[in-house]
Amino acid sequence: MAIKISVTGLAKFMKSGPATQRTLLKTYKFQVDKNGNKRPQIVRYSEARAAIKKYHESGTDVATLLTAVTALQKKEANLDPDKDTGRIRDNIRAIEAYMKYFSKNKFTVLENPRPKYVHSSVEVSASPDLFVDEGGTKKFIKLDFNSLPLDQESINIILKVMHEASVGKSLGIVPKNVVYLDVARNVQYTGAKLNKKLKKDIDAACETIEDIWPKVKQ
Repeated sequence: MAIKISVTGLAKFMKSGPATQRTLLKTYKFQVDKNGNKRPQIVRYSEARAAIKKYHESGTDVATLLTAVTALQKKEANLDPDKDTGRIRDNIRAIEAYMKYFSKNKFTVLENPRPKYVHSSVEVSASPDLFVDEGGTKKFIKLDFNSLPLDQESINIILKVMHEASVGKSLGIVPKNVVYLDVARNVQYTGAKLNKKLKKDIDAACETIEDIWPKVKQ
């Protein structure tokens, strides 16, 4: 059976010490609690990603983003006072930042091929948040809305894995068209100049995961 991990999870694994690595793998290995119930997977920026995808599918009708913000504001207003509203506010902030910096991008949204990077028995999910055609060029785009920037090494790992996964799907995407979009800071990174040695490091990390996996206990 394949060991499944996300590309962001792999990047975090590669940047962590042994104790944190085992804790991280535990969350992937045991996705059910002791009663057999599946643990809920909370994707912090799911509403923002969905709104941005819908925005480009609509032909860049800004009303789709404004409607999404209004819906989130109503959702926040109706939440129980004891509930954490931070996630809702973060999604509003993410949509507003995208409107400010990137709303003029002319993307045609394509069906997501859901690529995976496979090495040994490890399967890394590397789906882009947006798979688009921009002026006849296909691009993989990863969206980052976090208030704190991700370090460059982790971004490079994500870009490299996503490109290698696209190669496995024979999509014809060159490294410079794999894009990490830091929405909050209006910065973008591409896989254009990544060191070839990085793939060896990624494969070595996958082999380490394969070795540790059986030893991770609930």
